[in-house]
Amino acid sequence: MDVARQAEMLANRVRKTFARLHPRFERRGIGAFRLYDRDIPEIRAAIDWYEGHLVVAEYARQQTDRLPGWLPAMADAVAAALGVPPDRVHLRRRRTRPASGPRYERLAPPGPPIVVREGDLRFLVDLDARLDTGLFADHRETRARVRAESGGRRFLNLFGYPGTFTCAAAAGGAVATTTVDRSAVALRRAQENLARNGLWNPRHELVRADVAPFLARARAAGRTWDLGLLDPPSFSTRRGTPAFDVQRDHRELIERTLEVLAPGGVLYFSTNHQRFEPRLEGLPAEVREITGETIPEDYRNRTVHRCWRMTVPGRVRPGAPGRRLRPRPP
Repeated sequence: MDVARQAEMLANRVRKTFARLHPRFERRGIGAFRLYDRDIPEIRAAIDWYEGHLVVAEYARQQTDRLPGWLPAMADAVAAALGVPPDRVHLRRRRTRPASGPRYERLAPPGPPIVVREGDLRFLVDLDARLDTGLFADHRETRARVRAESGGRRFLNLFGYPGTFTCAAAAGGAVATTTVDRSAVALRRAQENLARNGLWNPRHELVRADVAPFLARARAAGRTWDLGLLDPPSFSTRRGTPAFDVQRDHRELIERTLEVLAPGGVLYFSTNHQRFEPRLEGLPAEVREITGETIPEDYRNRTVHRCWRMTVPGRVRPGAPGRRLRPRPP
């Protein structure tokens, strides 16, 4: 493997892509976007721009496992091409699925977050602590759709991460939001993101819980929402809880979520599982795949996610009150 040749090829490709994308994203006030994702088959990497920082991720394989300097060489070449200083380069090694242990274990202690723009919204992002930053730029257009549909509605964000969709819904005029995640760190960041955007108030409920038992409690209490986002991880192997596999478990999870949507309610379901085979026939909703409408231009060379819009029969009543469980602090 000619590492020097690959580094030069990668640097040239990223330089051209940056020159094409950066000006148009700057005009829209977008500070995070993808620069490269395995565009050259022999260079298996993904490179993201975050407000002058680079996240360079290697898709680990046997060939590069034998070359421990491969990833730093690629990162150095790209940073030099774009004039990014070394302290703003963040490295990752990604594997499709680990043989054992947690899939998203912590990489480093939480560091000082940077502020990333997405139009008029601002999100706090830690580029070092975990494999994923929590700001999934491939869902930029999906967040815009949720924002456009949130006016006067109650929004449910399952697997809420740091609440970027919650911020979009609140900015769009949602009368109330509920963000569910089992991570206290994620929920604290969700509250910080709401506050940074001037959106935090008691109508935005943060619930620390696993999604399945939360949905069971909500259904038993008669709670309903008008708009929902369901974007589960592909796999979950956390100790002490049943393993989750989106391919195996998505049907039941969608059914349980639809049960807590009001008549006319809308659910956005998405997955990043690269070999996902949907089982959506016969769901009690109108189902339409909208993947082509939600993948932004910087991800168009590969299907990074798949997305569906599901509508429950009936008419939604914007702002209709629902029964609330007692809020649980993060």
